[in-house]
Amino acid sequence: MNLQSIFMTNGVGCVILVILLICSHMVRLRRQGSDKLFTLMIMLTASACVIEPLTFYMDGRALPYGTLLVVLGNSYLYIMNAVVSYLWLVYVDLRMFQNNRRIRSHYVKYAIPALLAVIAVILNFRFQFLFCVDDYQRYHRLPLGYAYISITVFYLVASLVVRRIYYNRCGRNRFFPIYMFIAPIVIGAAVQGIAYGVSLGWCSVSLGLVGLYMSIQNELSYSDPLTKLYNRNYLGHIMNEIVRKKNGSGGVMIDLDYFKSINDNFGHTVGDQALVDAAQLIKSTVPPSALTVRYAGDEFIVIVYSDDERLVREMIDRLRTALVDFNATSRRQYKLSFSIGYAMYTPGMDADQFLHKMDTDMYEEKRLKHSRDKN
Repeated sequence: MNLQSIFMTNGVGCVILVILLICSHMVRLRRQGSDKLFTLMIMLTASACVIEPLTFYMDGRALPYGTLLVVLGNSYLYIMNAVVSYLWLVYVDLRMFQNNRRIRSHYVKYAIPALLAVIAVILNFRFQFLFCVDDYQRYHRLPLGYAYISITVFYLVASLVVRRIYYNRCGRNRFFPIYMFIAPIVIGAAVQGIAYGVSLGWCSVSLGLVGLYMSIQNELSYSDPLTKLYNRNYLGHIMNEIVRKKNGSGGVMIDLDYFKSINDNFGHTVGDQALVDAAQLIKSTVPPSALTVRYAGDEFIVIVYSDDERLVREMIDRLRTALVDFNATSRRQYKLSFSIGYAMYTPGMDADQFLHKMDTDMYEEKRLKHSRDKN
């Protein structure tokens, strides 16, 4: 057991987490449930990075209350292993679905493994079936102690299942690559589980949390805060990728008609709600793989990754039908109206030409609509 390396790896992990906690101040200001969980995981992981090297230091040393301290320290680490894993699963669900009701209805039962783990640690004080500390104050992991690795594996696998469910329902979340969190944890836990005396577990969790923070920053940079759609900056990257790879794609431009009158008649708060309604309406009708963007104030763009014009037309038809249903059933103060145009990308176009074709087609519909209104 190399105490110097153990203190160094956990010390590095702790420093990373302190920096992460400072840098994530702006994220915490959003006061979202997932952000609170992220902060809690940082703090719990930092505490484990502090306690773990202390348990190694006390192991086998004749210290006052040494046996009790070793038992308490290792018990805390066992509990944190289960609790942080459970918080990760809840965090994934909140980041994906952003639905607090879903958490309350689905995740009480998923807390059972973590709760049983905590109870087992408490019982271990009396029956010593997870680990024990001998008369020389040396820690010994017992066979059942390895079961705690399976708890971590369960929650990591469950998070992958949640991600798959979300992808099947809503399409890919481009700013939440959960493997950035899982990969270092799997590697660190596997090494530490196999070889006692190697301390990589909590440091690897720290690296995983850094990966999560990077994904949050990407989300903040490329997402519209009001509608939760992708923003114009991200559209630029996608358009350049389409042009570079010469991928056949369809583009649909959607303009919210009479938006100024909604703001003038009902106020900007209601106007914001109209934009949110429009975004949700569009999002609900596009293919899961499509990219939905808030392009400007009241304009939206959908990129359909297919060169089949029929699919694009079908999507527009679904949107028009959904719009009629919304206006018939909604109790809003306003009615929504869309002008819609589309274009198919063909190799040889640049991004501006692709956008111009969408824009021209959309404005032709808007011109005809306004002409009818005047008559």
